[in-house]
Amino acid sequence: MGDIVRHYFAHARGTRPCAGGTETGIHLAAKQLIADRKEIPIPLLQAVLEAKDSLGYKHTESKVIFPGHDRQPVDDTKLEFSLGDIRPDLIVSLGQIEILVEVAVTHFIDAEKQQRLESRGQRCIEIDLGDIPRNLTPADLEEHVFNYQRAYWIVNPKIEAEQEKLRPRLQQQIEKANKRIAQANIAREQEEQRQREQHARMEAYFKAQEQKHAELKRQREEEQRRAKEKATEQAEIRRREAEVARQLEAKAERHRQQKTWEQERQQLDLHEMRHLAMELFASCQRIHARSGKVAASTRFCLPMARHNLERDIHKMDLEAIPTAVETRTEYDWMFGVPSREWKLVALLGVVYTRENIHSRYWISIQAIERCLREFGYQPVVALQRADQLLNTARYYQVLSDDPALMTLELLPRPLDAIAEFVGELSNFNMIHLLAAKLDELAFIPKPANSWRS
Repeated sequence: MGDIVRHYFAHARGTRPCAGGTETGIHLAAKQLIADRKEIPIPLLQAVLEAKDSLGYKHTESKVIFPGHDRQPVDDTKLEFSLGDIRPDLIVSLGQIEILVEVAVTHFIDAEKQQRLESRGQRCIEIDLGDIPRNLTPADLEEHVFNYQRAYWIVNPKIEAEQEKLRPRLQQQIEKANKRIAQANIAREQEEQRQREQHARMEAYFKAQEQKHAELKRQREEEQRRAKEKATEQAEIRRREAEVARQLEAKAERHRQQKTWEQERQQLDLHEMRHLAMELFASCQRIHARSGKVAASTRFCLPMARHNLERDIHKMDLEAIPTAVETRTEYDWMFGVPSREWKLVALLGVVYTRENIHSRYWISIQAIERCLREFGYQPVVALQRADQLLNTARYYQVLSDDPALMTLELLPRPLDAIAEFVGELSNFNMIHLLAAKLDELAFIPKPANSWRS
């Protein structure tokens, strides 16, 4: 068995190629197909007549003369038969009727040719193949050609004859519409006149009422003004009395607070406060010393850290923990957990996030402090108690120059530990740091490809 060859449309061998070759092939094949089958698609034949009423609304009368048919057998076909100055693609005969058939692929009937056809009263159909694929098979072409929805009547004398039959009905429809419009106009004018008269009566009535109400309003406003002046005077008297009472109560409250403060201050055990200050300072030193000897742990202490860090490390594609996180600093012990943990939380919660890397805005180190607080990180208990002790001494104005209390001033705050960590990030080129006072430090994150290991 030989190779199966798919039929398609092309020029014969040896002919000169041209830009419209495929269209010419489809055009010729479609004409030949009609001639061979002796069938044509008959499009919908419908007479439509339109006119507008006096308001410009469109009215339509129509009649379907022939509903359309895909394959209408014909008696005879003639290809490229000349009719004087008209040379249609085909002329088909259907009984005593001749129909001109034009197959349109790239060239359609223009206004001049249509005018010549109309002047002769010659029936003419155009088959529109302009949008069909150019590589279709003969079977596909036949399906497109014999489709009455692709055919259009260019000229058919029956349309004009049927339109003349429809004209009286359309005229009757327009006359009825215009009569309704005229009656509606008269009714509207009468209603408008009635409303104008009623409006004039109402306007006179309301004008009288308005004058009456204006006088009543003036009287009420005068009464209200006098009542308001009297109420204002009475309110001012009450305000002054209340102010005097408030000042007396405030003075008494200040006296009570001062007395309470003095009593509480006398009850303070200054010796115990000094002793506690020394114990807390020593406790912080021991925590600091132990933190330098404990090996770094890969386990996370706080639940939120366990829940979020592994996910964030994966999301940000960190292949290894940055060296800046692993580098020890003086205040690593601040939060009572391995420093690796709270530094990772700070890095992935604030510094190295997709939003902050792309925003290019300055970030305050106080944002890191808020993040750590939200995760549940607090200074070790000894630092918290030292801070409370200092606040008590300041409030009661005692031990201000005591050496034991002054040593507590040297203990770090959370921002001190965070500032050390931010400094390490800057050392490893992970951020661009804006030099400023501690509380005003800010930075901009840098992408991972610029980090130093």
